[in-house]
Amino acid sequence: MDTKTTKRILIAYDGSAGARHAIEIAAALLPAHRAIVLHAWSPNAVLVAGFGGMVPPPTYDDDALQVEAAAVAAEGCSLANAAGLKAQPEIAEVTYQGTWHTILDTAEQYEAELIVLGARGLSVVKSIVLGSVSRSVTQHAHIPVLVVPLQVRDETVVSEPAEHVAATA
Repeated sequence: MDTKTTKRILIAYDGSAGARHAIEIAAALLPAHRAIVLHAWSPNAVLVAGFGGMVPPPTYDDDALQVEAAAVAAEGCSLANAAGLKAQPEIAEVTYQGTWHTILDTAEQYEAELIVLGARGLSVVKSIVLGSVSRSVTQHAHIPVLVVPLQVRDETVVSEPAEHVAATA
């Protein structure tokens, strides 16, 4: 049986340049593989708790956040399919255990053989306060993890527009 049709990879996707680059690398290394493109989204309560209540509660409602999460996952899935993977979108709600835990739970749910993610997501502030998602995934995963760096050789990935960063932080 062909592993391209029986095994799956899980790609964590947040819409960042690093996540898009991770999709490109995964497709180049594992062409035609089945992939789950996961966008882990945080409900308001988790966002507020993540900052220790030091910031005012966001004005977004969870239903709108979930709709936006589905759009982000669909975008990543489209990129993955265009790059040659056989992808399907997935969203998962982040719990108080963190984004890394949600990624690992989803990988287990789909019996993924590999987790792929970018080394740096959208929010530097979130990374400082909550810790690095890629670091936590690699420390706690029971399957291989591919962390794709933002810089490759002499190329530098252009930073995200400030309004996109603020909207997804």
